[in-house]
Amino acid sequence: MLHKKAVWPGPVLWVDPTGKTAKAFSRTELQPHIMECLPVADKAIIDKTHWTTLLMHFVGSVLRLVGGGSVADLAGYQAELVVLNETDKTKHNLKGEAATQDLAAARTKQFRFTRKIIENSTPTTEWGRICSRFKAGKQFYIYVPCPHCGHKQRLEFFAEEKEVPFDEHGKPLPAGTKRVEKTGRFKFDHLKREDGSYDLERVEHETVYECAACQKDIDQAHQAWMLRRYELRAHNPSAPDDHPSVQVWAAHSPFEGWGMIAKEFLLARGSISRMHNFVNSTLGRPFVRKATDIKIDDIDAMIARSPEYLLREIPRKPEFLTMCVDVQGDGFWWTIRAWGLCYDQPELPIWAATIDYGAAVSWKQIEEIAGIEPDHNGKYNHYTFDGQPYVVFAGLIDSGFEAQSNKKVYAFTLRHADVFSPSKGGGWQQLRGMDVRTSPVNDDQQELVWYYDDGFKQKLYYNCIKEHSVLRWLPRNIGPDYKAQLTAERTQEQLQPNGEAKLIWIVEGEQGNHLGDTEKMHEVLAEAAIEDKLAEIREKYFEEHGRAGIASEDEDEDDET
Repeated sequence: MLHKKAVWPGPVLWVDPTGKTAKAFSRTELQPHIMECLPVADKAIIDKTHWTTLLMHFVGSVLRLVGGGSVADLAGYQAELVVLNETDKTKHNLKGEAATQDLAAARTKQFRFTRKIIENSTPTTEWGRICSRFKAGKQFYIYVPCPHCGHKQRLEFFAEEKEVPFDEHGKPLPAGTKRVEKTGRFKFDHLKREDGSYDLERVEHETVYECAACQKDIDQAHQAWMLRRYELRAHNPSAPDDHPSVQVWAAHSPFEGWGMIAKEFLLARGSISRMHNFVNSTLGRPFVRKATDIKIDDIDAMIARSPEYLLREIPRKPEFLTMCVDVQGDGFWWTIRAWGLCYDQPELPIWAATIDYGAAVSWKQIEEIAGIEPDHNGKYNHYTFDGQPYVVFAGLIDSGFEAQSNKKVYAFTLRHADVFSPSKGGGWQQLRGMDVRTSPVNDDQQELVWYYDDGFKQKLYYNCIKEHSVLRWLPRNIGPDYKAQLTAERTQEQLQPNGEAKLIWIVEGEQGNHLGDTEKMHEVLAEAAIEDKLAEIREKYFEEHGRAGIASEDEDEDDET
């Protein structure tokens, strides 16, 4: 954009996701860059009339910045260069109008033969704007040579196979033919400890890249040499020539170490928010949901890898108990989990155990089960470990049905705001690109917890149950009703209007998936609050005991458990 202002002056339109981000970008980045670039600064007309935060005049040209939701700011204005910044973060809720990006692009018609439209974004989902635009373009990828054998390859975090329309040297194959291309991978599995955990300090300094051809290790010290010899190869050469698209990610950056990327991945496992961020911001790819179909065998395997305990028992010393409730008409389904840290493992990972579940018919019952109010005998419900009682510390209650009809959920959570919060699942647009967000209800007296429904379903069913990448435990005597409800929900491919297949969630079975919804809400609660609190406890423990080993008293405690 600076080059255009200096060499070929013409009107420029910069579109940011919101007016607020446009102002912040202009003040902190754009205008300082302009002032530091003398050929451009010399053409700037700086006075109160011609120089504002969002409108800047130059000799022979104008630069305008607008927010994605400001349709009026796009009207009656032509631009030769349009920059669409972070397009996946721009809302597409303009009733009666085309998408903001399309409206901005339409502003270039006057410059049909000289216009340029630049669109960039961190991808969000595979159905987002930037991924759709990328797939419609040439799909260029960066290929770099191996310093050992010279084989040119694209860098990938995980090894993968993909059909490509060119040979090993990048020359096009006959029309309609493709070959299978194998990539290398980030290599850090040799840095595992005997117990299966990773030495994160060694991961950060000793991660290498394994060549796809010769399988030799490539150290990051060779990165600059490799990038100086890069070439772009189109995976979709039949796309229009005026629509180049390219994918770039952190492995190409001189500012991010390969070991730092591997460490970030290992720390992100088990957290839907951190893994979303890793896939989107670091790998430069959309977060793709995996097909998930939970069977009874998967639940049994989850029970088998759990410590031996029964319902209403706590397998280890917990830090918190949480309770989540799914509201169905006049009835309720609920589960209670215990949360703690594995003090017998070097990294002190988080564990969570379902310790109780069931159905209820009234809010009074929910109060009694949570230990908020006494039962008809005047006794408060609690759960014990080594004789110490524990009650529910925090919880979420589904507000989707009941709150919309007669506000009972909001009334209950307002009355017990020290424990419970109302919650509601939504899509990516409703979550504004986040996994969890809050919005005020009841005249700001409490907050509704919004969560990305598809993402947390994937975490529960795929990461927790199918992949068991995090420590989630079930009691030996979990009932058949629990198993039936946890296996009632699965993904199914549905054909979209554009001809692509999209995974959607469906529920089968007479009992529904209510207990599955409560377990999903526990994962939301963990993401929103519990994991941060446990991280504080972990750091305090490390400060007091150091990180080198596990205290013998913790080992004794685990043996007793």
